[in-house]
Amino acid sequence: MRIFYSLYDRLLDRRALALAFEKVRRASGAPGVDGQTISDFESCLLEELNRLVIELRTKTYQPQSVRRVTIPKFGQWLAPIFE
Repeated sequence: MRIFYSLYDRLLDRRALALAFEKVRRASGAPGVDGQTISDFESCLLEELNRLVIELRTKTYQPQSVRRVTIPKFGQWLAPIFE
């Protein structure tokens, strides 16, 4: 097992980002609040990953808002989840 002392360095690794995308693709991840599907992202994967790395490196990345929904738990209360 490899140990990473800087998580930010790990985020700047295109190979790690590509592996993370592959996990999302295999899990059939749903579109985010921006509506971008896996196939949309995959159609220009290299450009998207390069843009992401540049924005992270220059610290200009602005994540979009997270959609909050609730799901019933045991029919008694609603638990918030974030998509």
